[in-house]
Amino acid sequence: MILDKQQVIDLIRKEQGRSSLRDYAKSVGISAAYLSDVLRGNRAPGKKIYEHFGLSREKTLTVTYTFTKDKK
Repeated sequence: MILDKQQVIDLIRKEQGRSSLRDYAKSVGISAAYLSDVLRGNRAPGKKIYEHFGLSREKTLTVTYTFTKDKK
């Protein structure tokens, strides 16, 4: 399953429920500061967060080629 950043944030918020940010971050194995940044959209969810939910990150790379024709 591939989820975008906002969907992962929604999963975190749902699972966190009434737990404190610090307690939830500890259960995932990340710092509360990092989790706070993720929830505010300042940082992307990392490997530990994806692994916590049994997901994998997929990175997409776009390559653009520009060809020029030599004038002779």
